[in-house]
Amino acid sequence: MEGLLKQLQLKNRKIPIGGGDINQAYRVSDGKKDYFLKYHPNMSADFFQAEADGLAELGQAVRVPEVIQVGAYQKDAYLLLEWIEPGRGDQRDLGNALSRLHDVKSERFGYPRNNFMGLFPQINQQEKDWWTFYFTNRIEVQIEAAKKRNHWHTNRDMAYQSFKAQVLEKWAGLNFKPSLLHGDFWSGNTYFDQQGEPVFVDPAVYYGHRELDIAMSQLFGGFRKEFLTAYQEAQPLYQGWEERLPIYQLYYLLVHLNLFGESYGSSVDRILGGS
Repeated sequence: MEGLLKQLQLKNRKIPIGGGDINQAYRVSDGKKDYFLKYHPNMSADFFQAEADGLAELGQAVRVPEVIQVGAYQKDAYLLLEWIEPGRGDQRDLGNALSRLHDVKSERFGYPRNNFMGLFPQINQQEKDWWTFYFTNRIEVQIEAAKKRNHWHTNRDMAYQSFKAQVLEKWAGLNFKPSLLHGDFWSGNTYFDQQGEPVFVDPAVYYGHRELDIAMSQLFGGFRKEFLTAYQEAQPLYQGWEERLPIYQLYYLLVHLNLFGESYGSSVDRILGGS
């Protein structure tokens, strides 16, 4: 780490920043300005290049930190970002900002490159059909990871096959244009600057059904009701959205199952049995 700070011409002063489970994060300085440094040992530079590309994509519609530099030092990956001093803001502005992001559209589901959800590769093979994309590139990738970690068993697999069949039977005709998604929209990945403008960080971007960002926002809390009210006023959700939220929360719960273990198994099973 000290060698990296020297390479980046930063002062030998770093303040650890908490809140994440994946990377080491620090507030650093060059003596004139502060920066946000993310660091991950034994990881290729592409790990953070994917995040830098995602921030650039989000920057079409919302405020994100400027990427100063991304690369690798010896065998370790790093990402140096603009430091944006946190402040306070109105969750209605956050709802409106997310709506602006979802106004960015594409002709296909997916993204031109793969990226990461936490430490897991997030496959973004582009597809014309939403459910093909979602089940193949999201759910079943995580199921394969769960099998390798002994978090998947016969009963769970039978429940999943039934769940998938019911989703396709009921929602196969769902028709919408792909929206740009943050991809990991929990409360820790957004905040307000000193002027009260929402700032979006730590993306896992792709183009998909905008209900995924809504589903993640409602999974672990941290958003007040004004956020969703403002979003709905700007861009109403499609009929049946509340019923579909568990379908999309399944992806994030499978990621957590693979990251943190069987403590998330009961939540996965509840969704698989409640489709």
